[in-house]
Amino acid sequence: MQKYSVSLTEDAENDIAELMAFYEELVDAESAMKFFDEAMETVANLENLPRANAVFKADPDLRKVQMENHKVAIVYLVDDDRFEVIAVRAYHQMQNPVQYQESVRERIRKLHD
Repeated sequence: MQKYSVSLTEDAENDIAELMAFYEELVDAESAMKFFDEAMETVANLENLPRANAVFKADPDLRKVQMENHKVAIVYLVDDDRFEVIAVRAYHQMQNPVQYQESVRERIRKLHD
């Protein structure tokens, strides 16, 4: 089975950093590190079977994976021609869904520019 290369956009990295700060402020530094470790593990696991996760109806290459222990999802693109996965967004389920969906569209446009 072909493994995919996995990367995060700078925006996705910033999302994860902001969520870490959220967990550190709301709970403590240890919780923030546990969140970060799980986020990185979740992203790294996308190298195998990246299409096994939920798809967005508007774009079959756009998918999301829910983190197991946090109410956070990672949104990513799959490029089967290049065997590549690009994480474009991380969001907490408490965020405004319309706002995060628009930010995903903006980030995808940025990737294609």
